[in-house]
Amino acid sequence: DMVPAERNVTVGIGHGKAAAKHIDAWLRGEQYVPPPKHEVAAFANLNTWYYTDAPKTVRPMLDIIRRQSTFDEVQGGLDEGTALFEARRCLSCGNCFECDNCYGVCPDNAVIKLGPGKRFEFNYDYCKGCGMCVAECPCGAIKMEAEEI
Repeated sequence: DMVPAERNVTVGIGHGKAAAKHIDAWLRGEQYVPPPKHEVAAFANLNTWYYTDAPKTVRPMLDIIRRQSTFDEVQGGLDEGTALFEARRCLSCGNCFECDNCYGVCPDNAVIKLGPGKRFEFNYDYCKGCGMCVAECPCGAIKMEAEEI
């Protein structure tokens, strides 16, 4: 474990995904251009009352005496239940996680579900611009923009 970071596994998975996209494009005779990154939502844009207060899980640590006499891992991992609990603490700032709040609160039926993992689409012919979807989005993934006429 030579990477001095707590996120080394997630970074490695992300790099593998990026490599796969580049290889796939190359095999098709194309060039992969990553989409522009969206803004990370500011704390003021989050509806934190959707989330329950959950203290950070403390990972088990090997005591100092055992560290000197063994090659066991110093910092232990999380079991499946604890890892799932810890993942629920994420506020997903600016990333839609398909909670369906926008779909449920839209009075104009302007929000269209695209299916699992495909998020939503907005039908601007029906949207009246009330902003209910923005107000109810727990992670700040929806942004209102003035319509250009």
